[in-house]
Amino acid sequence: MNAARPVYIKRIGHVSALGLSAAEAAESLLADKTPLSECELLGESWPWFALPLAEENWTARTRRALNLLAAELTAGEAPDLLNDLPLFIGSSAHGTGEIETLRMIVTDPSHSDVAILDREVRLAFGCKAAPWMFATACTSGLAALEAAFTLIAHGEIDEALALGIEFGCKTTLAGFASLGLLACAEQANGLILGEAAAGLFLTAQPGSDWRIAACRLCIDGHAATMPTPDGRPIAANIAAALGDAQLDATAIDLVKPHRSSLSGIDESENAALDFVFGSGRPAEISLKRRLGHTLGACGPAELTALLALLDTPVWQTRHGFPRRILFNLVGFAGSTAALIVERCPRPGASA
Repeated sequence: MNAARPVYIKRIGHVSALGLSAAEAAESLLADKTPLSECELLGESWPWFALPLAEENWTARTRRALNLLAAELTAGEAPDLLNDLPLFIGSSAHGTGEIETLRMIVTDPSHSDVAILDREVRLAFGCKAAPWMFATACTSGLAALEAAFTLIAHGEIDEALALGIEFGCKTTLAGFASLGLLACAEQANGLILGEAAAGLFLTAQPGSDWRIAACRLCIDGHAATMPTPDGRPIAANIAAALGDAQLDATAIDLVKPHRSSLSGIDESENAALDFVFGSGRPAEISLKRRLGHTLGACGPAELTALLALLDTPVWQTRHGFPRRILFNLVGFAGSTAALIVERCPRPGASA
């Protein structure tokens, strides 16, 4: 959709295996650190990107991570503003980790995992308003961002927080293990899952380094776990985002593809990018092998880590100043998302 007014990224926040802030994540990426650990499940040890937190209890870890995220995202904001600040939250597991810990599945099967995450986020951010919750597999976080972006662009709200949250959940790990999709010591390809809590403070007010130029979601109904092999639906979604941003494909300087390490998804996405860009493919950067596939959080988690990286002097000295970034995600159940982020011109600079 064409934005009626610009939507800017006022502030970013990031907590993942890469670090407990966006700046720490950028430093880890520059240092080429791979903070990989292991998770024991079903009698096997699986590669795993865990949050670097001392707390072991699920609820304590969640509260610690969300408090760190809230402090980074809302630094300097007046408490009364936060009371009613709209919250948009994407997650594929919600609070299932706490349900596992407390064994509510047996003792209280009516307990809502959505309510658990709602409670913890509102507690951390001091928000009274009920959040909007999104669960669209790997695109959950970008679905939350797209909703916030759309409402701000059309003047329904002026500011919002768009979050992607995924904490440890053995039910999810077991599900992917049962499908044979997890990487292991003997298998180079496959998913390496991870935890993350990340978000963007979006605003209609200018003065930021980056703005959201377009965000498009679509459903590819080819199969429950894999997109159409020729990549056409993914390509069409990217083309729609480019149209919304009023850009030609040649205007994109950098692509952040999904790159799940699952052959069917990666091949389809490659075909889509070839269709969109032809022989003029821009530079690419992939992040999942550095912080893990954080499922519903991967949109905000990878986006905030990337923006923090691009704003470091080290990156700029080595690679310059990419102005427009295509950020693409391809999830299970056919969910696909294409986001275009644009660097705002510096004061006095030509557009």
